[in-house]
Amino acid sequence: MMKIKTLLMVGLMLLTASCGQQTRQQIAEIIGRARMKKIEKDINSRIRDMVVPKLKYPDSYQPISTDMSIVTSDMVIYDSQAFLALRDLNNTIKDFNENYANDTTSQEARQELDAIQAMSDVLLDKINTFSSRPVEFEAIDAYHQFYAEDRPGHQVKKGYHFVIHKNNSITLLCDHDEFQQVKAFTRQLLNEPPFIAH
Repeated sequence: MMKIKTLLMVGLMLLTASCGQQTRQQIAEIIGRARMKKIEKDINSRIRDMVVPKLKYPDSYQPISTDMSIVTSDMVIYDSQAFLALRDLNNTIKDFNENYANDTTSQEARQELDAIQAMSDVLLDKINTFSSRPVEFEAIDAYHQFYAEDRPGHQVKKGYHFVIHKNNSITLLCDHDEFQQVKAFTRQLLNEPPFIAH
């Protein structure tokens, strides 16, 4: 009996010691999982209340799934303003490539490149600010998929990313295709600047 008590005490001491050594990322994940557990019962109804009124044919709405993931404070893509800036820069670069192709010498092309450079610098500063902040739980990303008609009798699959903030408010970030494009662009931006060097 004494041996079991001693083992339990040692086990509790080790558990307490390991809890004290958790990283900020681990703490954010623990908080995030608890938050997901708390909102999982009503998340689908909250999303449905936001989605259905915007559909062309509301009665055709058929939910498929809602996948949730933890958002930490260093994930710049979930910041609404940063997301819009990333999307705009991505679109500006695409437009430049379509309109000017390999032309980097004309005055118009140079002006566009300067604008792209300035946008990139601002974004990279913002990303650096995000990545230097201490990692904390920020929100939950709820990726919701559903079927709905875009015209009578023609059903399509749709998916949207919603952000459930710490204060329990919910915002629509974007559709899944746009999310994937901005995510890929953000990776590209961090690995290699998407503009032509002067």
